[in-house]
Order: sequence, then structure tokens, then C-alpha cells
Amino acid sequence: MAAPTARRAVPETVDVVVAGARCAGSAAAIALARAGRRVVVVDRAHFPSDTLSTHVNFPSAVAEIDKLGALDRVLACDPPRAHHGMVEAAGVRCLERFATVDGIDFGICVPRPHFDHALVQTAREAGAEVRERTSLEEVLWRDGRVAGVVVRDAEGERREIRCKLLVGADGRRSTVARLVGAARPYRGSRNGRGCAFFTMDDPQLGTAWRDRLVQFRAEETHALVFPCPDDRVLCLFMGPAADVARFRKDPDGMWERMLDELPAVRERLGGATNRSKLRSTADTVAFFRRSSGPGWALAGDAGHFKDPIIGQGMRDAMRFGRLLGEGVAPVLDDARALDAAAVAVEARRDRECLPTYHWGNRESRVFSVSPLVQEVLRGWDGADPPRLLEMFDRVTEPHRALNPLVGARAMARAALRPGVDRRALAAEVLEELRLDLDVWREQRRGGFRVAKPTRDERRDWVWPPAERSAPRPQPAAADEAAPAEVVAA
Repeated sequence: MAAPTARRAVPETVDVVVAGARCAGSAAAIALARAGRRVVVVDRAHFPSDTLSTHVNFPSAVAEIDKLGALDRVLACDPPRAHHGMVEAAGVRCLERFATVDGIDFGICVPRPHFDHALVQTAREAGAEVRERTSLEEVLWRDGRVAGVVVRDAEGERREIRCKLLVGADGRRSTVARLVGAARPYRGSRNGRGCAFFTMDDPQLGTAWRDRLVQFRAEETHALVFPCPDDRVLCLFMGPAADVARFRKDPDGMWERMLDELPAVRERLGGATNRSKLRSTADTVAFFRRSSGPGWALAGDAGHFKDPIIGQGMRDAMRFGRLLGEGVAPVLDDARALDAAAVAVEARRDRECLPTYHWGNRESRVFSVSPLVQEVLRGWDGADPPRLLEMFDRVTEPHRALNPLVGARAMARAALRPGVDRRALAAEVLEELRLDLDVWREQRRGGFRVAKPTRDERRDWVWPPAERSAPRPQPAAADEAAPAEVVAA
């Protein structure tokens, strides 16, 4: 066996090491560097670099980009500024204008290579040192605390970096979470839907469609359509997870099948040319992990992941990465205060994200469009204030926007429509009410790192996630490999 490359004789010393340079990692690094702290960010990627994502940022997410000081760089990609959001379910359409959030009244969709590169450049400008093609291999401990890391740099050298805090912003299969003993989430929910998406030349240039972030629903599939820079458009299908294998086997055939099943998508994208290769995943298990400990913290998808169907991941990664950096920067020299600050940010994240976690779980259920869903959209169309988009912008919590009064009114209208199965309608309303009550109860009880399952959570999830619908096994990276573990219900 070849001898390992020797570590540098004199370890480097910094305030914080951040593993992962995308949304959460760059956000944390920007906040820390602005506070005068020495920050080293390591990432295995070389930027610009792609990653699986919905790519969308609603106005509240754009406001987070602005708070990081990265908005000018992101807007330099010239993405269409979408001032309207739309949901259409089997022909019933709700179109609303976005409200203003922290001075921002538009959403954008920017491909991740450009988006993440803009964040990395902003982090460097703030004073953080970002080291690309560098992977974290070991965590070093002293007196029960993380005291540093060993990384392998772009030249293959193993280097030791001592630090006061290690931030893991390295995604759902976080290496940091595994090395600090927090890999297994304490609660989660299996995804019912998979993701399959293409980009293409937009056939609706110069029309109102370029001003809209759209969700189409028909049969069992949701289709998300977002205008992109360079006259492109992204179309993401989220149907049953088993469809992912079909997309991978026959992308062209599934594209035509989706256009047949969702006529509104054909209206929007029919005749589109220059379609990209398929990107897909059947692995979108939602979860919460323990996200802080002695000398370490997790940010972004490393600590919490919600189903991407609601498009909230990038916003929350940037927001709570930034809040983590701001919270710990003043107390890095006091171990007890540092740990308390990291726990406080984790608790705040959980309070703010729990309602959307449940919302994502509900939207990930595979179901056909019902008369109840259609009536909810009819009731909201043209409403003042625009309650539907307030959920996407986090102005209103989903269980408050979709409250029992809204449900009762929608049920009454649906029951009066000819041909509606009133028994099925009543059963659907009762189930939705039960789900809502679970969220209300959990929010009222409060608590921290509560692992008690609720009705919206599908408890037969596995960790690490396994792509059950994939046509062949997908090998994990060397530092992610672990046997699948069924989490007990």
C-alpha cells in the first residue's frame, strides 16, 4: 500500500472552516467574513458547477440574495424578472402578482452554475478564502469539541486546518454530518414524487409567459415552468417517483406523454426546440437532522431538507446560512456562547421551516386534481391580498393560508357542482383537516428536535436515500458510502 501524502508540518489556523460553497456555505462565509472573521471554504467542485435544483427563487429568496450582496451579480445573468405566479389545476387557473418582500416584487430562475458562481465570487469579495477542488476528509477533536479538519487540496495534498467552528454546508449526504455523528435524521418523510427536468429555447418570447413562474397540475403530475436567461425556459415534472425510471429510459417519449397529459404545458411549451439532456432524481426524502454540537454546525440541506416541489430550499439555505454566520461571529472565542448561538439558529430554523416541511410533504403525495383543489384556486383568483403566493413567499404559513375556513368555503362550492362525488369530497376535506390540526398542535406545543411523527410524514423512509425507481443502482461517492438503513416507524 502506498504511504499517504504527509500533512503540512505547521497546521493552518483560522476562525471557521465551511465545507460546501453553494447557497448555505457561501451565505455563512459572507456573514462571517464581513464580521472580520477569517474563513476558509472548501468545496470538491470547481465553479461554475451544476447541481440538481428547482433553480427558482421567489421574491423572498431574491431578497435573501440581496441581503448577501450578491443580487447585482445574479441579475447580471439577465434572468427574466417574473412579477406573477400562477397555479393551474385541470383548467382552473389562479394568477396573482407577487407582493413586495423587503423591497423585492419579482422572482427569478437562474441556472445553478451561474447562480452559485455569483455567490462564491461574493464570498471572496467579502474576504472569505474559497478553495475549490478541495475535499474534507477528517474532523479533528480536542476535549470533546471539533478543533479542526484535514482536507485534501487540488494538488492531492492532505492539509490540516485548525478552527473554532466547522460548518457543514455540504448537502443532504453531508460528510460533516457523518463525521460528527449526526448523519441519521431524527425525523423524515419519504418522497412520493420524483423530479425530471429539461431546459429548452422558450417558444413564448415576448409574451406574458416570460413574466410568470408557473405550476401546472393534471392527472398525478405537477409541472413547474420557469423562464431562464438566454431566452431559455426550464420545465420540471414532478409525478410519481416511479416515473423517473421511465424518463431515464425514454426521455423523448415521456416528454410527449407529459404534453398529452398536461395540455396547459403544451400551450406553454409546445414547439420548443433545443431541449437539453434530462436531469432527474427519485431521491427527495425530506428530513431534519441535529444541526449543531460542540464546535460544529450544519447549514442548508445538510441539516434540513424539504420536498423541492414547493421551491423553498435555496431561500432557506441562504437565509439560515447567513443567520448562522451572523449569530456565531461575535462569540467564536467563547466556546459555551458559540455552541449556544449555533443551537439558537437551529431552533429558529426549525420554527420557521416546520410549516413548509409539512406543506412539502403534503404536496409530495401522489394524487389527482380534485374538485376541492379547483375550488380553492377559484376562491383565491384575484383575491386581495394574494394569499396563494404569500405561502410561496413565506409571508403566511401554509396552514394559515389554507385554513379550515378556506377549506369549508371551497367544499361548499364544490358540493354544489354537478357530478361531484360528495362522499369522496367529504373524506378529502376531513383528511386535510386532520393534517392541518397536526401542524397546529405541533406549533402550539413548541419544543425542539421533536421526533414524534405526524400524519403528513410517510414513515417508511430509508437512510441513506435509495433511488427505488432508478433503472440501475447509482453508486455513492467514496465519502458518502454507507449501508441503507430502514428507519423504524
